[in-house]
Amino acid sequence: MSLPLPELRRTFAQWGAENASVADIATTFNLERLRMLTPAVAVLNGVHVLVFGYQLLSGEHDAAVHRWLQGLLIVHLLMGLCMAACGWVAHRFRYAGRSLWGRVLPLGIAALALGFSIAVVAIDQWVTPNITPFLMTCMIMGLVAYLRPLHALLLYTVACGGFYFALAFTQTNATQLLSNRVNGIAACLMGWSLAVILWRKFTTITMQQSQLEKASAELQTKQRQLERLTRLDGLTGLYNRNTFVDLAQQELNRAQRNQTSTAILIMDLDHFKRVNDTWGHPAGDAVLRNVAAVANATVRSTDLVGRLGGEEFIVLLPGTSGDAARRIAEKLRTALEASPVQWEQTTICATASIGIAGTTALEKRSFDSLYSDADKALYLAKQRGRNRVV
Repeated sequence: MSLPLPELRRTFAQWGAENASVADIATTFNLERLRMLTPAVAVLNGVHVLVFGYQLLSGEHDAAVHRWLQGLLIVHLLMGLCMAACGWVAHRFRYAGRSLWGRVLPLGIAALALGFSIAVVAIDQWVTPNITPFLMTCMIMGLVAYLRPLHALLLYTVACGGFYFALAFTQTNATQLLSNRVNGIAACLMGWSLAVILWRKFTTITMQQSQLEKASAELQTKQRQLERLTRLDGLTGLYNRNTFVDLAQQELNRAQRNQTSTAILIMDLDHFKRVNDTWGHPAGDAVLRNVAAVANATVRSTDLVGRLGGEEFIVLLPGTSGDAARRIAEKLRTALEASPVQWEQTTICATASIGIAGTTALEKRSFDSLYSDADKALYLAKQRGRNRVV
C-alpha cells in the first residue's frame, strides 16, 4: 500500500506554518528558562570543582586517577564559567525573542551543555565506562528547551557524532566502546524524540491559547456591540427610551442630593407624516438623523438627548432653571428650523414643537411626573400652531 504523500506534505506544511507562528514565543520561554537554569548549572559545576580540587590536594593518586580528576576539574571549571556567562547573556536578551541573538542563544547553550557532557564522559572513560552525564544531558535538553524539530535534529546529530568519535580517544576496550556508542546513539534519539514531543505539545497549546484569545476578543467586541444596541437607538444613535429614563432618574436623584434644578424638553416634529407620505420613509429617516445631529450640536455636553420613538425626542437639562431651559429650547427650535435636509433633488424643511417641564430639588419629583408635565406642554404647543416652545 502506497504512502499518502499528499497528506504527509499537507501535514508537514501545516506544522511548518505552526512552528513559524510560535517560534518567537518559544524563544521568549527559552530565554526565561535558561536565565534561571544556567546560574544553577554554574553553581553545580562550582561544587564539582571544589570536590575534584579537594581530591587532588588531599592525597596521592596514581597517574590515571590524577589525570581523571584534573581533567574533570578543568572541564567543570570551564563549563561553570560558560554557563555563568550564558546566564548573563540570557538575562540581557530575555526580552529580545525576535532578535537573532535571542533565537540563536538557546540552541547555542544546548550545544554547549551537550559538548561539555561529551567531554566529561570522554574523561570518565579513563577510570570508568560510565556515560550517565551524556544520557542525562540529552534527556534534560529534550525536556527543558523548546527546540524546533529540525534544529533539534541538527543539534543531536552533531552531538551524536561528537560523542561517537570522542569516546575512541579514551576508551580502549572495544566491547565497552561499542556498547557506549550504541547507548549514546539511543540517548540522542530519545532526546530528539522528547524535544519533538515537547515542541508539538507547546505548539498545540500555544495555538489553542491564541485561538481562545481571538475568540474572547471577538466575543467582547460583540458584547460591546450588543450593549450599544440595547442602550442606543439604532437609527439616530441617541439614547433609546429605556436607557434615557434610567439615566434621567439617576440625574434627578443626584440633583436632589446636590440641591439643583432639572428640566426636560419633549420635542415632536411637526407634520412628520407628510414627509414619509411625500418622499418616502428613507427621507423620513434622513430627517430624523438630522434632528439628532442638530440636537447634539445645540445642547450642552452635560445634557442628555434621547429618542422616545417615532418623531418624538427628549432632552434632559441637568442644573437648569425654567428660564434657562426655555432659552435652550428656543435655540434648539431655531437651529432645527434653519437646518433643512437635502434629499435627492429637493430640500426638506422640518420644524418642531417643544414642551418644557422643570423641577427643583425641594419638590422631589419623579421622572414620570416631570415627563407628564412636559407632554402636556407639548400638547399646548401643538394646539397653539406648532413650531413653538411652551
